[in-house]
Amino acid sequence: MSVYKSLFDIIGPVMVGPSSSHTAGAVRIGLVARSIFGMTPEEVRIVLFGSFAHTYQGHGTDLALISGLLGLPTSSEKIRQAYDMAEEANMKVTIETSDEPTEHANTVDLYLKSSGGHSLSLRGVSLGGGTIDITRIDGFDIHLSGENPAILVFYKDQPGIITQVTGVLSKADINISNMEVSRTAKGERALMLLATDGEIPPQAMEDIGRISQIYQVIALGALNVEPDLIVDSETKEEYSYGPQITRDN
Repeated sequence: MSVYKSLFDIIGPVMVGPSSSHTAGAVRIGLVARSIFGMTPEEVRIVLFGSFAHTYQGHGTDLALISGLLGLPTSSEKIRQAYDMAEEANMKVTIETSDEPTEHANTVDLYLKSSGGHSLSLRGVSLGGGTIDITRIDGFDIHLSGENPAILVFYKDQPGIITQVTGVLSKADINISNMEVSRTAKGERALMLLATDGEIPPQAMEDIGRISQIYQVIALGALNVEPDLIVDSETKEEYSYGPQITRDN
């Protein structure tokens, strides 16, 4: 028997487009990628798999992904103008399809770059009803839904790092709801994902960033079911995806 957490798990969010899986979910994958990247990318390579690859033009999956990367919500009427907006934002977009088998039919790989050398690779899966799962970040296998606040901690794999990070959160009275760790090899680069029950205070971010052998810390807010819009002009909309805070050592 299927168990649904809310009505939105069945009918999906308020959105523009014919499909919650192919449109709303795709927007949210783009939004999460943008928030992790920390800015509008200048180059985007989008590789679509499975159902995404076969139906993306009819369902507007490409428009949705681009819109999310630009910061638009699922309900924005401007999703239909995604390519024009990308050109205005000087964001070069390349769309590719692949026959490579994946675990889920609605899968996309995103490769983001900026002129300053900043880059990000990310795999996202649209599970239906607008829900998503980010399953890979820069080669690390992980699961990020965006449903809760979370921090991503990139660090050198060695004893004591996890204890120090969780100790900072405990001191700040932040409860951890889920934790995952992925590493390239023993003693090499690793990624720690901590989903929490509340937003991570800036001071806690500062304290984590000062821990030895931590390279970068990124704080992500919760991805709301139906976001509020911040409209700062008649033509620009920004998505309220919580504070994105990065600390680099």
